[in-house]
Amino acid sequence: MKIFSLLLLCSALAWFVSNLTERYTSTTSFDLEYINVPDSLLFKGSSKDQLEVKLNCSGFQFLRYNFSPRVVQLDLSYIKKKGTKYYLPQETCVKQIEAQLPSSISLVSVDNRDTLYFALYHLYSKSVPVVSRLQIDYAQNYMLDGTLKMEPTEVTLSGPKNEIDTIRSVHTRTVVLKDVSNDFSKKLSLVKSDKLLNTRYSANEVRITGKVARFSEKIVEVPVEVTNLDKDMQIKTFPNKVSVLCKGKIERLKKVKATDFRVVADFNTVKDTKSSMITLKLANKPEGLFDIKLLEKEVEYILKME
Repeated sequence: MKIFSLLLLCSALAWFVSNLTERYTSTTSFDLEYINVPDSLLFKGSSKDQLEVKLNCSGFQFLRYNFSPRVVQLDLSYIKKKGTKYYLPQETCVKQIEAQLPSSISLVSVDNRDTLYFALYHLYSKSVPVVSRLQIDYAQNYMLDGTLKMEPTEVTLSGPKNEIDTIRSVHTRTVVLKDVSNDFSKKLSLVKSDKLLNTRYSANEVRITGKVARFSEKIVEVPVEVTNLDKDMQIKTFPNKVSVLCKGKIERLKKVKATDFRVVADFNTVKDTKSSMITLKLANKPEGLFDIKLLEKEVEYILKME
């Protein structure tokens, strides 16, 4: 009985293998994957995720497809539009499927009961500025040398009009740099709104760079200049010189002189001639310094009439 059973099993296997090598015409299903959606359209779905096809191939190939369905790609750059509906013509589907099958498999027919329709929506685009939320705490006696540089400074949003219409800017995530004393370059990801479900961003992050320099301080005594006085007036300020605080690189501060500044007291700003104080304004200042400010905002004056 054991020998008989073994022979019977071997015969059955031989018969099964022999049948699998034969060619058959039967139906199976292919999983669909959609590619090359036009940039101007947003893909939201299709009427089918599988397509029933009739093939002529070996039993081995049918067996494999039953265990692991084949995935075929359909190129949506060939879609057509009829009214408000988008569809892929069946002859286009057939050509694309045939091009992906091995030469040992013949495509007999494709299920023609339903045309492949697609939910596609027209995309609108707009560019909006990126707002940085990078916070920098500089080390003592260090400052930003120049301005921060961000790349890109704006991003393009592509999505349904009702989603992007009200968007005016895009923010980065908040990042804090502490005790900064060297030049830096930092990538910041963009914060994407949960409301923009169908919107694409041209960039997902920005890079912010900055140069950092050590600075010092210098106080310069600058004469006070009074303007808009009548010809019959004489004025004397107390003091007649005021202090201007400058912050900058040591090499630059060494070249700073009092004549680089102009401190003005405009007599037209005095609304009450009984007042003994007049406001000061820094009219001229040199370039290449980080910070310049008057230490006295106003001075006393004595007015004489000729």
